[in-house]
Amino acid sequence: MQVNINYFLDEHAWSTCLISTVDKNYEMSITHIYQEDPIEDCIHALTAIMNGESKSQFVWYGEPGGERITITEIPHQKSMVHFKVQFSVSEYGKELKDFEEGIQFDIKKIQLVRMFYFEFKKIFELMKDPEYEEHRKNHFPFKGFRAFEKLAVEYLGLKSL
Repeated sequence: MQVNINYFLDEHAWSTCLISTVDKNYEMSITHIYQEDPIEDCIHALTAIMNGESKSQFVWYGEPGGERITITEIPHQKSMVHFKVQFSVSEYGKELKDFEEGIQFDIKKIQLVRMFYFEFKKIFELMKDPEYEEHRKNHFPFKGFRAFEKLAVEYLGLKSL
């Protein structure tokens, strides 16, 4: 399956994640208000999958509603996962219900980790620019990313970065 993931750390406590497959484009507007850090939530789910968990899940909140993202190992193909995004248009706040399908696809675990790792690495590097960092300084989990990076570099077989 052809999949592309782009993650943008927007200004003033917002992020955007674009996921494209051959037949669908899906955009998520993510607020940083209702959770500690949406990037770190994704990192925790990816870490669980890299550590052998067969399923992990996280929520990215919007205003209103949000998305529930589930990553599930495919039992007969251990190197693959099913990535599913469901959206809810519930009221503002943490309780999401009445989910509908957003986008879903099967992908190699290593490819999913690779895509998110390099999107987050891109933001990590961009944060070194004071103008970029100015309205985003409290919205990137530097400590969480560093721990994820150590694991991802090993998992992906990359040379130390």
